[in-house]
Amino acid sequence: MFHTTSSIQILYLRTKVAKCSANIYFNKQCLQNKVTPKYAQIKVPNTSPASQITTQKARTLRIKEELRFLHKKKEILNRELYRSHLQVAQEWGKWWDPIHESIIQKINTEMERNYRAMDEKIRRLTQTQARTPKTDINFYPRVVNKTSIEFADQEMELLNKSLKYNLGKKQKGWICNLSMEAETAITMLPPGEQDYVRHQVTKNLKKLY
Repeated sequence: MFHTTSSIQILYLRTKVAKCSANIYFNKQCLQNKVTPKYAQIKVPNTSPASQITTQKARTLRIKEELRFLHKKKEILNRELYRSHLQVAQEWGKWWDPIHESIIQKINTEMERNYRAMDEKIRRLTQTQARTPKTDINFYPRVVNKTSIEFADQEMELLNKSLKYNLGKKQKGWICNLSMEAETAITMLPPGEQDYVRHQVTKNLKKLY
């Protein structure tokens, strides 16, 4: 009696839902274990650290998109299964419960094998894609002073910024603008403190200029 169209439809839909749930489980395990399944392997032809980060982000995004698709697919299948379940339950009456239980047992037996296979696949991916930190990296100073000149700490800090560092270019009339801004700020001080602060500002402006 399992060869009727209605019961076969239920078996088909329940199997699809179960496999979809298993695929959701597999992809979530990939994200949790930070491994990339074969379908999400994306290669960028550059081995720089930036390209490696981009590649990993693209792979993670691919898995997340797959999860969104699977959740949507599962929702559609569940709605279809619900309608079919009501139809078949009405058709078979009291005989539907043992039929339904037999279908569930058949699907569960098959899915147990699928989940074991998925767990084994996750284990292999975790082993092959495990990232072992490199401990033999030597870091060298950016600047090596081969002269007899002793540089101050501030000078060495500037040199360590390397050749790509650009010194900020002051705008035309910057000293005039700075003095005007300082004077504006001084006028907001109590009258008894203005002359002293003005003297200090003038001295510092001369030093900057």
